[in-house]
Amino acid sequence: MKISSGKGRTTIKTNEQMTLEVHALSSDGTGISRTNRGVIFVQGALPGERVRAEIVARKKDFSIADTVAVESASGGRVVPKCKYYGHCGGCQLQHADYMTQLTLKAGIVRDAMTRIGGFPLQDIECSPSPEFWHYRNKAAFPVQDSHGKIITGFYRAGTHRLELIRQCPVNAKKINDMYGKILDGLERNRYPFDGYDEREGRGKLRHLIMRTGIHTGESLLSFVINGKLSAKSVKALASLGNSARPDTITINHNSKPGNVILGTYTENLTGTGIIAETLGKFRLMFDTASFFQVNTGQAEKLFAYASGQVGGAKNVLELYSGTGSLTCWLAGNAESVTSVEEWRGAVRMAGRNLEANGFGNVRALCGRSEEVIADLREKYDAVVLDPPRDGCERSVLEAVNELGIRRVVYVSCNPATLARDCKILAGHGYRVESVRAFDMFPQTAHVETVVVLSI
Repeated sequence: MKISSGKGRTTIKTNEQMTLEVHALSSDGTGISRTNRGVIFVQGALPGERVRAEIVARKKDFSIADTVAVESASGGRVVPKCKYYGHCGGCQLQHADYMTQLTLKAGIVRDAMTRIGGFPLQDIECSPSPEFWHYRNKAAFPVQDSHGKIITGFYRAGTHRLELIRQCPVNAKKINDMYGKILDGLERNRYPFDGYDEREGRGKLRHLIMRTGIHTGESLLSFVINGKLSAKSVKALASLGNSARPDTITINHNSKPGNVILGTYTENLTGTGIIAETLGKFRLMFDTASFFQVNTGQAEKLFAYASGQVGGAKNVLELYSGTGSLTCWLAGNAESVTSVEEWRGAVRMAGRNLEANGFGNVRALCGRSEEVIADLREKYDAVVLDPPRDGCERSVLEAVNELGIRRVVYVSCNPATLARDCKILAGHGYRVESVRAFDMFPQTAHVETVVVLSI
């Protein structure tokens, strides 16, 4: 099939092979080749390499290619450790050594801040993770039905096709151990429940959620189910779960279509439904649905750094505060903290965490940051923003300026929305003091960033 690649350019064909020079890395870990036939995103290629690639798709403004052979390799190229790499969609950079990964991630942040934000940055430091294998304290395994058998694994990149895996080298060893026992049970036995069919919206077992405390060793297993289970199925599910020997087992109910993993209601099957982890000197509890950074060791480094950047502020406002992990670090340095989180369960958990760690100087507010900040009248010396991937709504940034908060510490997992929001703040006179990346997700293209702005 021939598809025009634009006026004045040679037609590009799908399945065509060509030699490409790779100039940069995209935010999703794909190599970028800029040619006289347009931009080509080359999967499996690193900047500085020359590769033989095959065109697999053509879009309006770019093409997508797979690396067939590496003709001139980057000095940072290595053999991927995981045999599922390239099939499982979980990792994007296992073909780069760790120092190269840090350099590439710093470049992703710098590119976003420069291209989207308009900030003329030079070198950016990317703090390495204490561990870059077996660091993940949480994993979510989708479950499907295949010809009457229950199968599980991870999705292939960009699809909902399962890659059946036996273990994962970025997951904590405790998670791999639990997963192996569950997998063994699914393969050896027949159960009175079946795997989920997302096209038909039927089948009972949708996901396996596994969480562990890297420092405490405590573990949680949750079965995400579609609809009600019979008493027989609940008993069978408990038997399967107990084979993995977690400290607590829960059932999360999610009957909504779509790719959102968890539903709003969770019940305990065994234990309390809560496990604990330590971050620095703080002991923190979380449950099935709680947000908790997946890389414990790097979270300690990030929280210590971010809390230290409030600059000796006495009164701190924290938006998108979750279960209080970063709040504890802030409360230890400030006279008072006002934390804002919209999920009521997270606010309750934050209250437990703050009380358990002896903090009485935090006012925890439940509500959307966009709505709560509009009603605040207190004076704050600093604000800490840690929003989801979509970033902050513009109204939040406008309110930060209207409150006269002179120092902003912005923690982000998305360089693009971070740069966009920093540009909005810059329009109100805030200047960027520092930018530091943190490798929260080794072997992937994802990166966490802390930007400090002041006025």
